[in-house]
Amino acid sequence: MWIGLLWIFGCYGISIALLHIWFGFKNNKQRSAAQVLLITRNNQSQIEWYIRSMFFFSRIRGRELQVTILDEGSTDETMRIIERLSHTYCMDIKWCLPDKSLDDFLEAHGDEAVIVVHLSNRKEIQEIPLFY
Repeated sequence: MWIGLLWIFGCYGISIALLHIWFGFKNNKQRSAAQVLLITRNNQSQIEWYIRSMFFFSRIRGRELQVTILDEGSTDETMRIIERLSHTYCMDIKWCLPDKSLDDFLEAHGDEAVIVVHLSNRKEIQEIPLFY
């Protein structure tokens, strides 16, 4: 009885291992790193959770990310937060030089799919007094 049960679990384990090896080999050939371009400007309140969640979900999906940051002149702590995260996670973050524009970046990666996330197009929140 125990020998039959061990055979069943052994065959099941071997089949799972073979499927993981086969799909892992197949996916490594097809997938390259996803290119993500984050355009920021004064986004210190949301940039950290955005980068952390991007890399968390990329690990779950098994997809490597290459992140490029294009800063449009932040005057807050946005760039310091990004630099700290790049050292913490050993992320592949490239910095766009100020003389490079969005068109130059997209032209350089013309044959790849690039995900562009424009975080700086939100309107500045105006303070509304609670009491008149």
